[in-house]
Amino acid sequence: MNSPRDPEALGAPQIRQSQPLRAAPVEQVHWVSWLRFLAIVGVVTIHSTGATAVRAGAWSTGAGALAVVLNRGFNFTVPLFVMLSGALLLDPARYRGDADFLRRRALRLVPAVIFWNLFYWGFRVYYLDQSVAWQSALKLTLNGRLFTALYFFWIVLGLAVVTPVLIAWVADASRRSVLIAGAAAVALPALTTATVAFRSAPLNWVETPWTWWIPYLGVYLLGWGLRGVVLRGPAVVAALLGAVAIGALIAASFRREGVPTWVGGLIGGYYSLGVQVYAVLVFLVAQAMVRPGGLLAALCRPGPARVGRMLGAATLGVFALHLAVLYVSYDLPVVGGTPAASTVLELVGRTGGVLVVTYLIVLVMRQIPWVRRLV
Repeated sequence: MNSPRDPEALGAPQIRQSQPLRAAPVEQVHWVSWLRFLAIVGVVTIHSTGATAVRAGAWSTGAGALAVVLNRGFNFTVPLFVMLSGALLLDPARYRGDADFLRRRALRLVPAVIFWNLFYWGFRVYYLDQSVAWQSALKLTLNGRLFTALYFFWIVLGLAVVTPVLIAWVADASRRSVLIAGAAAVALPALTTATVAFRSAPLNWVETPWTWWIPYLGVYLLGWGLRGVVLRGPAVVAALLGAVAIGALIAASFRREGVPTWVGGLIGGYYSLGVQVYAVLVFLVAQAMVRPGGLLAALCRPGPARVGRMLGAATLGVFALHLAVLYVSYDLPVVGGTPAASTVLELVGRTGGVLVVTYLIVLVMRQIPWVRRLV
């Protein structure tokens, strides 16, 4: 989720299609930091609204309907995080060799994986008062299920391991080649989910620490292939409208009677084609708008850019910690009581409170040198 170096120091590639896809340090890319912030806002929102969105009769209440719209509307977040990693880590101009890359990624990710799994084991035992023997905790860790969403660590670790192989190819590949490879890799999980009803076959994914990255390989490549592709004028509007339309369709079809089964396979999960396209459109819109001359050029000014850099750099810590903050919020007055919110005020207050409190804690933790590596 976090790059080894500040993204603002990187350049966006301005390359003809026939040339190898090598980045030149020409232009700052503030959009990366702001897009990482948007993505982590989405992750926190998904988890904070989930229990309310899946409650029976959610569409019949204000809080339930809002929860569904927010929960489903941010479905692009996980593929988007992977795209941003690809946009930064697959840059041949920043690559200093396999050993250097793997060492830096290991120092960034391995301590975090160990710490946060131990943290949530302790959280379950001592705060949630659950009985989880160490053998069970180890098994759940290796299955990415010790606590909600911890599987994401296995995705970024797996992609880090295969990045040296990808870099060797990407360094001499054209943009077209990278985009074709990325689209082909996206098609594998997308076709699987889209045709499961037609094939009358069970949907089984091999999700293990060493294979969880495979369904995300396509968006990882697309992140690099689309970096520097700046939409302009009507193309930006079309991409924005397309993203809004997909988000609205995902939300509108969620747990609705009469919605065909195949719709869920097409837009229902992170591996589906609809969500992958959704992430690509958000990526392209942000890249076009958060730049000098773009609609959100103000975010590139020195002050806002520093804020975006600070917020974007803290996303790994916010991702890891917000789940504990969310569970603690269930025991607080006003926003607590049950995981499912009963009012719009409770839903919005919980979501906003979890985001703000988590960010404040993480930003403080990042001031401590030896803790910074964990968040």
